[in-house]
Amino acid sequence: MSMGLPIFATVFLAFLAILAFVAFVFILRLVKNLLVNAFFGLAGLLVVNFLASAAGAEGVFIQINLFSVLVTAVLGLAGVGLLIILRLAGVIVA
Repeated sequence: MSMGLPIFATVFLAFLAILAFVAFVFILRLVKNLLVNAFFGLAGLLVVNFLASAAGAEGVFIQINLFSVLVTAVLGLAGVGLLIILRLAGVIVA
């Protein structure tokens, strides 16, 4: 008789290790995508605000706050478009 773990326990621990690795990779990918979307969304907001102030279009100015950053982090540049549409429709996003 060997003193090691039974075969079932070894297979179960290997399965748990693989599952933990897959979950870690999934979470890492999700965080990376959120950071990339937030970066491009914030850059898009800055460009929109710069162009709106240069053109004198005060109605398009979008405040950069937690809500607008979260929207752009989740939706990316589409979030910038959504915020512009909401601003032009008169919805106060603050």
